[in-house]
Amino acid sequence: MNKIKNLVLFVLLVLQAALIAFLYRPGQNTAPAAANLFKALSPAQLTGLVITDDQGKSISLIKKEGWQISQGEFPADQAKIEGLIKKLADMKSSRLVSQTSGSHARLKVADSAFNRKVELNLGDAKTVFFLGTSPSAKSIHLRLAEAKEVYQINDLAAWEVQTDKESWWQSKYVSQPAANLTGLTIANAVGVIELSYDATKKAWQLKDSPEVALDTKRLETLINSVSDITTAAYLAKDFSPKGQPLATVTYQAKEGAATTLQIWAKTKQEDNDQAVKVSSSPFYAKIKEYAVKDALEIRREALIATPVEGASAESPAPPVPAGQPAP
Repeated sequence: MNKIKNLVLFVLLVLQAALIAFLYRPGQNTAPAAANLFKALSPAQLTGLVITDDQGKSISLIKKEGWQISQGEFPADQAKIEGLIKKLADMKSSRLVSQTSGSHARLKVADSAFNRKVELNLGDAKTVFFLGTSPSAKSIHLRLAEAKEVYQINDLAAWEVQTDKESWWQSKYVSQPAANLTGLTIANAVGVIELSYDATKKAWQLKDSPEVALDTKRLETLINSVSDITTAAYLAKDFSPKGQPLATVTYQAKEGAATTLQIWAKTKQEDNDQAVKVSSSPFYAKIKEYAVKDALEIRREALIATPVEGASAESPAPPVPAGQPAP
């Protein structure tokens, strides 16, 4: 009797082992590969982007010749928008958090309770998703509209999808890399400075006095200050400044026509911003006073190198140290 019982137990053990081996044979317990949440999404496809926050405030970004903020048609930051699109295109469905609609409000990804609602316009098609709570500083919960699944997404935060225009407009108002400039003219209340770049000598010089030695450090500071300017705010297309500009900066690059930047007086003495207009943009902008201070106040004399006291062309050669041959 015991032999029969042991035999039955042995057969059951063998069957159990065979079943386990079958269920866990190579390739059977591999999780399905994570799929892209946003299929075939690329910057070239997107024609519009609308972001709404939990207070109902929204911003609309539209793509024409380049990206614009629809409210005012201000130029938008192309690199920032395309960077966000690339992050979305790379997102995978690898971290499933919930599959129940009851969790949506708690995770702030519900249709009426969310941290961010984002609409992607791809021609006539539209993709909508919600961003909710953040389990960590570098992750956030995401749900596609009309789907129950909620995913944890890494490398994205709510601050990257703000609804204020300042977060999205093109902050670089003047960008004239010094390496591309061949000429620079500054006309202000104290005179006119015309500079040209000598490619042979690889040095800047006064256009009318190329033999005059210039203070290279002071010159570098000046060129940097006027060739890379960030806007504090854009002004409406119908804005019109009062009076004549206080200063005009003209940039001549290796290619293309000359670009000009005009600077006007502050509307009020206590203001920290000044109105400016660069010829490459349809918009006037507000620029911090310190950013254009050099262009407003620079004098020609400030760029000329100060000769070393007591040194002249007729000065005798310095004495030769003992033990060295005379030159």
